[in-house]
Amino acid sequence: MRKAIQLCVALFFSTLSVGWSQTRISILSSDITDIVKGADNSRTYYLRGNVGLQQDVAKMYCDSAILVQPANTFQAFGNVRIVQSDTIKVQGKRLDYNGNDREFIISKQVVLTTPTSRLETTSLRFNRNTSTAYFVTRSTLERKTLALTADVGSFNTEVDLVKLRGNVIAVDSTFKMTTDTLLYSPNKNNYEFAGPTEMIKDSTILNCRSGNYEADERLLHLRDGATMRAPGRFIKATTLEYNLRKEAGVLSGRAMVADTGEGFVLHSAYIDYASKPVYVDAFTPVYYRQSMNSDTLYAMGDSLFIRSENDTKRVLLNGDTQFFSDDFQGSSEDFVYDESTQFLSLFPTPILWSAQSQFEADSAALKLRDKQLDSIFMIGSVKIMNQTKDSVYFDQVVGKYLSGYFSDNKMKMVRLDGNTQSLLFNVSNENAQGVNNSTCSWLRLKFNNGEVKRVQMARDVQATYSPIDQAEATSLNGCVSRFGQRPTKATVLP
Repeated sequence: MRKAIQLCVALFFSTLSVGWSQTRISILSSDITDIVKGADNSRTYYLRGNVGLQQDVAKMYCDSAILVQPANTFQAFGNVRIVQSDTIKVQGKRLDYNGNDREFIISKQVVLTTPTSRLETTSLRFNRNTSTAYFVTRSTLERKTLALTADVGSFNTEVDLVKLRGNVIAVDSTFKMTTDTLLYSPNKNNYEFAGPTEMIKDSTILNCRSGNYEADERLLHLRDGATMRAPGRFIKATTLEYNLRKEAGVLSGRAMVADTGEGFVLHSAYIDYASKPVYVDAFTPVYYRQSMNSDTLYAMGDSLFIRSENDTKRVLLNGDTQFFSDDFQGSSEDFVYDESTQFLSLFPTPILWSAQSQFEADSAALKLRDKQLDSIFMIGSVKIMNQTKDSVYFDQVVGKYLSGYFSDNKMKMVRLDGNTQSLLFNVSNENAQGVNNSTCSWLRLKFNNGEVKRVQMARDVQATYSPIDQAEATSLNGCVSRFGQRPTKATVLP
């Protein structure tokens, strides 16, 4: 019994489906009707004045029409109107309808309306089986505050899906988009685009080759090379996931962020970025540059973290970091800059260079004032090497603690404390003649244009001078020239 019921149900729906697709066109009204019978037993109905026709749930009205049976086709002229289930309405001046295929072509001043949309075009093909309208002339679809214009496209009125191609322009109250190909889902308010695409929202300009935009959430997914220009900000990446509401996103593949408000430019393979407040996570490798008053600090490392809160900003650069400015260079495992205190901390065992001098210690801190080098502090196993005019020998000083200051970003003075020892060479005619070997409690070096011009020693001073060919030592323990490792601008640029 159950199988018999299932078979009857199946036959019913099968018959219904066939009947639906082959429903004959019927005449609802006509002021004047002429019928001509053909030799093939066909009948042609010439209808004039207040013509009304119907096929299943679709009713069609016009000034005049020619209906052919059993071909189940008709042509309609003048003030053509089609109403389907009271939800889809189409109007125009000329209509060609195939009832068996349930498809029509309407032309001249065509307007298609649904409860939420309005499509205006010059010619439209509509397939009632798929509930899809097609147009091949430049047309505009309007929905609430949105206007979509394209050369070619389709509009599925059942699932509410719009496909557009050829010089597509989407204009909304909040943005304008131009692209080659656009797939728009009104129910989701989602835009998928392909080909060169530009989107302008407020004062932000976005470009890419493919992607999608979730308008309600203001989420962008841009691919194949994306750029974003906004006041004080430029972003570029192979792939960009960005939230326009939060002004934050994730950049992947040859990524760059330039934030002129914060004064930095960042290059990396991966960047997680937020603009207000500034938040950055970047990885492998990372290139960073920060504007200073009269200089620019360039830096690189394996990872970078920027945190900004309450008008303070901290920059943490980790993993074999290097930095370069015109007057000061360095390398260290970790690099931390606190903008509120203007302290740059380097650890462990940083190496620094300034002009002809090299500095090493267990840790170091550089103090900036108004974004210029102000002072330096080094702790633990401090070593200073200064290039002499002799290409072989270096002045060398070791101690436990160092403090110094700069003027116009150039080293002016340093003081070493704690069992200080030094080797200072006497150079004449660019050749070393002798060496001063001394120990003291503290030592002060004064510089001029990067060269040591004056040495002061105090407390428990012991010193000996030896001709260079009789010197017992020409280097202090642990002092090694690392000038070949000195970062250049080229090494810290992406």
